Formats: sequence, structure tokens, C-alpha cells
Amino acid sequence: MSKMCRLAVIFFFIISGCVSAPDIIRDVRELRQDHAAYLTDIDGGADPLPAVLQTRMDEDYNAIFFSVWHQSHPFHAREERVRHDFKRYSFRPGYGENKKPHPSSWLKKLQRNAALEGYPNGLTRGITTRNTNLRELPTNAPHFTSANGDSSAWPFDNLQRSSVPAGTPVFICHVSADKAWALVETSFTYGWMPVEDVARVNEDFVKTWESGRYAVILRDSTSVLDPDGRFLVKASVGNLFPFTATQDGKIQICVATADQNRQAVIRQGFVPAEAAAPKPLRFTPANTARIANEMIGEPYGWGGLYGRRDCSAMTRDFFSVFGIWLPRHSEDQVKEAGALIDLRGLSPEEKERIIIEKGVPYLSLLWRKGHVMLYMGAPQGRALIFHNIWGIRTKDLQGREGRKIIGQAVITGLKPGQELADVDSSAGSLLDNIAAMNILSADVRETPAP
Repeated sequence: MSKMCRLAVIFFFIISGCVSAPDIIRDVRELRQDHAAYLTDIDGGADPLPAVLQTRMDEDYNAIFFSVWHQSHPFHAREERVRHDFKRYSFRPGYGENKKPHPSSWLKKLQRNAALEGYPNGLTRGITTRNTNLRELPTNAPHFTSANGDSSAWPFDNLQRSSVPAGTPVFICHVSADKAWALVETSFTYGWMPVEDVARVNEDFVKTWESGRYAVILRDSTSVLDPDGRFLVKASVGNLFPFTATQDGKIQICVATADQNRQAVIRQGFVPAEAAAPKPLRFTPANTARIANEMIGEPYGWGGLYGRRDCSAMTRDFFSVFGIWLPRHSEDQVKEAGALIDLRGLSPEEKERIIIEKGVPYLSLLWRKGHVMLYMGAPQGRALIFHNIWGIRTKDLQGREGRKIIGQAVITGLKPGQELADVDSSAGSLLDNIAAMNILSADVRETPAP
């Protein structure tokens, strides 16, 4: 290498060390992070979701939500699936919160406590009395694939399956040997939760709770208080409770608590009138902007950890407000509801053209493997999306992979972060990798042609 070349390389590294990349990607810096700012661009005058269709979708939502109270045996949590959850960790014990490998005894202790030789030993209906988590194994301790890393270490706890809000119907399949853990099914998945977070329900409770009149929470971190102003539970956007009445600027709802025998008891709770509404909230551009703005900037939460949302939890809670049911996982969301448009094999330009031509703002999902996005519309001919995203893949000069962390719910285009000097071009942009679009307002279950 010539002296001039060596000097150029040295100068490059000096400049690279002194000039750091912007802390925020360009789309987040330059696009207004306010859904209300785009109302004039998405309100074309037509009714995007006719009331009769929204009512029907809301009825479907309620039927699915309460379905676990009308089963007698495990549906999702079949014994072979539960055993498989343990089996796959026997080959990869992983790392704990101390960044040390789990000892060989770690999984054996969990298996003994699970007592699956007697599975299922529960077979009863229940309801969550607190905001809680569904775990793949009966433990709150984490399992990381590696001690350090971007998507293989903190916060990506492999045992976190999903968060579950208070007031969610469940089917209790099994209880651990130490009586501390219950394996339950919800309407969207299954997993282990602490027994202290669930209570059994009887037929009278079910009839009262499944009343047909519900309130949905419109504001994150809403405190539900009892008649004397004492705290009952924290509720967030998309959470559902039986609706009782509206009085004195408050909405009265039913809240489930547990008595000393872990039997569910109904108490009256109150939230401010502006923090909730009778379900479903009418789907209008103004209301979609209102609900989306409740989530804008929210920190990313893998599997619902720390009471946060990941990409699919955000879309699921957003649509719950409007009585539109979505499964929990991103791939299921795009494939099991509405009308699917396959975008595989198309050029990025063709994909964006079809998205803009056929997509219905705030009623269409875009999906790439592992990530789901809400299509907002196309101001000035550029498709915009709302999504809760962890980061953009990067690669340094030594070929080491990393992430430009975004870590929150943001408005971007379809190529966020492509201006970064160290972006991993081999990974492609979101647009390059988008495989499908789902139009939730389509009153069909067929795949329309592109």
C-alpha cells in the first residue's frame, strides 16, 4: 500500500470516529410524528369501513375473545405442544439475566415443577385479575440465546410469549406442582402465568361479564379506580371491560378481582369519560389519528415485556378499539384476516405502486417476515407506514452486524434508515422485503389479484 493510500485510510478512520451518525434516522427526523398532520391526505370523503361491516366485525371479535369460556379441553395448548416447548430448550439452555449460561439443572427443575405427567389437571375457566405475561416455561427468569448481541440477547427474552391485560378470559389447562404457575389458553395464544394473576370464574360470573355491552380503553396508562377513588388496575389502549354506565364525566365498568379462594369477584370501576368509549369506537380518520397518536413514540417491548408493545401488539391493540380482531403474531395477522395480496416476486417499484393503489389507509397491514406495519396512505405519492420497530440492520467495515436502534413506534416511509452510511445493503430495505398486504376492510376471504 502506498504512503498516500495509508494516509487516506488513517484520515478516513479519524473522520469516522469524530463524525458520528445521527441519533435518529432521517424519516423520523423529517416526517411529522403526528397522525393528525396527515388527516387531509387520508380523508377522501368515502366511508372506509361501513357501519354495518364494522358491527359484524365487532361481533366476530367478541365471539373469539370469549371463546375460551366455551371449551372443555385445551385447544392450542395440546400436550405435545407443551412438551415440545420444554424439549427445544433442552438443546439450547441459553443464558440468564446475569449473562451466564443456564446450568444443566435449570430446565430439569422447571420440568419437574411443570408435572406434565398429569397433564391436563386444570380444565376450568378463569380471568386475569392483573396485567400479566404468558411465558413459554413456568418461570419469570429470562432465556437469551447469547450473552451479548442485538437480537439474541436483552431485551429479546425467548420465554416471553405475550403480555395479557387484566380482564382477559382464559381457560386454565394445568397447574404446576408448586401451585404457583398456571398453563392457560387465551383467545390468541397459550402459556404459563403466575397463579396470583388469575382467578376461577363460575357460570354466574360468565353470564354477567359476557353481557354484550363493552367499553374499550382509548388512552394508555389509564388508572381504573373503585367508587372510593382507590386504585384497582392499570389499563391501556385496546383493553376491554364490560360497560355499565356513563355518569358524572366517568365511564363505569366491571373489574375482576380474586377472593381468598382465587374465585373471581366483580367490582365496579371508573375511568374518565375521555379515556374510554363504548366498543367499538366508530372508525373515522379523526378517530384513527387519535388512537395512533396514543401509541406514537411508545418504546418497543418484545412480546409485551415491561407493559410495552412490539410490532404486532401495537397493530392488535390499535384495531381492538374499533372492534377488529387480529391474532397475536405478525404472520397470522396478515394471513388470517381480511383479504391478502401477495407481493412476493415483485420489484420494489411494483410493490409500492400496488400498495398505494389498493391499500386502504389505517385498514391495511404490510408484512415482511418478523414485522408487521400499518399503512397510513401516500401523501405526495410516497407510501407512509406506522410501526413499532426495533432497528435497522447495519454492518461495519469489518463485516460485524449490528442495529441502528429505533426502538419505538414511529411514522416512516418504506425505506427507513437507508441513508445510513453503515446500513447493511445486503439485507435490503423494508420495501425490498415486504411479502404481503392485507386489507382488513375487504368484505371477502379471497385473495384479490394484484
